[in-house]
Amino acid sequence: MGRRWAGFDVGGQSVKAVLAGDDGRPLASARRPTSLDTSLDELASALTEALEEMSSDAAVDGVGIGMAGVMGPDGILKGSPNLPRLVGTAIERDLSDRIGCPVVVDNDANCAALAEGWVGAAVGVEDFLLVTVGSGVGSGLVIGGRLYHGTTGYACELGHTIIVENGRRCGCGNRGCLEAYVSESAARSLVQDASAELRAKTGRLVSERGYGHAQALFALADDGDTRASEVVAGMIDALGTGLASAVNLLDVTLVVIGGGIAPAVFERIGRLEQAVDRSLFARPASAISIVPARCGNDAGAIGAARAAMLAHGYRARA
Repeated sequence: MGRRWAGFDVGGQSVKAVLAGDDGRPLASARRPTSLDTSLDELASALTEALEEMSSDAAVDGVGIGMAGVMGPDGILKGSPNLPRLVGTAIERDLSDRIGCPVVVDNDANCAALAEGWVGAAVGVEDFLLVTVGSGVGSGLVIGGRLYHGTTGYACELGHTIIVENGRRCGCGNRGCLEAYVSESAARSLVQDASAELRAKTGRLVSERGYGHAQALFALADDGDTRASEVVAGMIDALGTGLASAVNLLDVTLVVIGGGIAPAVFERIGRLEQAVDRSLFARPASAISIVPARCGNDAGAIGAARAAMLAHGYRARA
């Protein structure tokens, strides 16, 4: 039997788990509930149960965990919107002790980048940027085939790059962040600041069809609503500005976009490329490739398995 790597994507409502081989092929999967009040012991119990479900016949070779937040170089979890009770804990050490095997923890967008480089849209590419556009804007940077974390672990927070001086208030407390212009949280805020008519139309789609605010805005724009189309165009233009700034800084030629809003973004790829083109330095937008992510909702878990694999010194690709 070959090596087996367990990856977990830990969110505020559930843990998604994948067991993968060296080639990245999922061998088993599991899911367990979580909440914002989940304690370290409760999380460890959920992970252990999922491990037993996926691999009852043999031990795994490594465990990786992806979660929204930042791991400091000292091993302390510096922040996590999904598991606030764990902030300030040495989460890798403490979970390793409770699970009974070594654990590596990384940001969920970093894990998604690892997944795309392993079995997704960036296979064989040494340098690329992964951007997730969903409830917020996450990003992971791979250079020379390795994740770049920076000195303190806060590298590549594209969502909190300032694109408008003194602009819209972001959830991080700053103003003008990219995330304040293109994300589910941004859509909610943009709708609140829009006309009463657009608020009403959006509200009906949210309440009657279960749409998110961004999904509702894109649907209304598709149906020809002028105001919704203007708001959506602003979101796409903001994303283009942010992507161009990242490419100008990093000189990557591949940008992979995932997350819940990504499908609607790619329906407007022409406008996105035009927005990138306006802000790109010394080259046209055609010099870079902007492509959809391929690993879907399992990206975080698959990438966490890859992180475990890399932590043990293995770099085999699919």
